[in-house]
Amino acid sequence: MLEETLEDPANPWLLYRYAWVCNRMEKPEDALEPALAAWRIEPASQWYLAEYLRALRSLEMFEEMMEYGNYVRGGGVCRYYLAAAERELGINPSSSLEYLLDTSSCGNDSAAADACIWLAILLQNEVSADSVLALVETAADLQPDEDFYRCVFAEKLAENGEIERSREQIHLIRLEGSTGYSYWQSYATLAEAEEDTGRRIWALRRARTDRICPESSRNLGWALYISGRDALRDGDVLFSRERLLEASCLGDTSEIYIQKSDSLLELIDEFENSTSDSY
Repeated sequence: MLEETLEDPANPWLLYRYAWVCNRMEKPEDALEPALAAWRIEPASQWYLAEYLRALRSLEMFEEMMEYGNYVRGGGVCRYYLAAAERELGINPSSSLEYLLDTSSCGNDSAAADACIWLAILLQNEVSADSVLALVETAADLQPDEDFYRCVFAEKLAENGEIERSREQIHLIRLEGSTGYSYWQSYATLAEAEEDTGRRIWALRRARTDRICPESSRNLGWALYISGRDALRDGDVLFSRERLLEASCLGDTSEIYIQKSDSLLELIDEFENSTSDSY
């Protein structure tokens, strides 16, 4: 992808895709230049601007984000990033948050749905779980064909203990064949709520297959580590080793779940060595 971008540096789509990948690989510093270049070529594209704002946010460059406020239109993802920056900077009242609140009750289904989903994410640690669920459900009702909204709705239902309703949403999404990254993440959340560790890990493996990135590896890695740790506590050393070895191979040594997995694997090795020495 980098080679294609270098060969055609005036192609905004290639620049955007490269920036998109860099952001998902948690390399925002590499996403800055191509995202900005793509947007400058096509300044009408809010998606190109969004990747640039996402990179700035990851680097905690909130003041720089505010410089692009005049170029943000509507209540989409760019508005969400601006609202997040305003909150980080302590700007109160937040004009972007107020924009989303106003838009969430407007007559335009797509705009209102967008605003509801971003409000749910922005306010998830500040309002009740029922309020967050209501916002997500509204987004899903307004735009039933948007898989992302439905997946978030299923996930929030599971987190809120509404298992049957979550299952219904997961089933409907599956029937439509929309089994991408967001689907498998929501499926894993449902399995966790059902206390089905095996299905949760299976779903997280599918999510990682769909999108191999630090986030998907981290989600799977922690699930594997916890499963391996619990198996070790129950005395199932072979199963524990299997889970911990899989977790240990998912990322680099800076990841906490890998450090913890390696630590338990060392304990297992020490135990087995000491047991064999005693015979």
